[in-house]
Amino acid sequence: MKTKVYTENLNKASSNVVFTIVIMIISFIVGQLPHLPDSIGFGGFIPILTPPLISVFTLILYFISRIFTKKLNWLITLFGGVYNLYEAFDWYLYYKNYK
Repeated sequence: MKTKVYTENLNKASSNVVFTIVIMIISFIVGQLPHLPDSIGFGGFIPILTPPLISVFTLILYFISRIFTKKLNWLITLFGGVYNLYEAFDWYLYYKNYK
């Protein structure tokens, strides 16, 4: 009985959109944490632009998939969130000790 409640919540569009927005905010914050060198130039916009772009792309894929099927669409949201966090932490760890 509990699994049915969990899958119903996972398949709701509102929970997937909220999850994507929360992950985008976390990725944005993590991407802003390292001190960037002065020589980076306009590359400093990468952690500002990447999380929203990945999130918008994830939501577009999610809503397109909802047209065709109503089950397991949350996997697209989960994959997009993990990829968004991966990019943010990759940026953070690369420039964390950069001098």
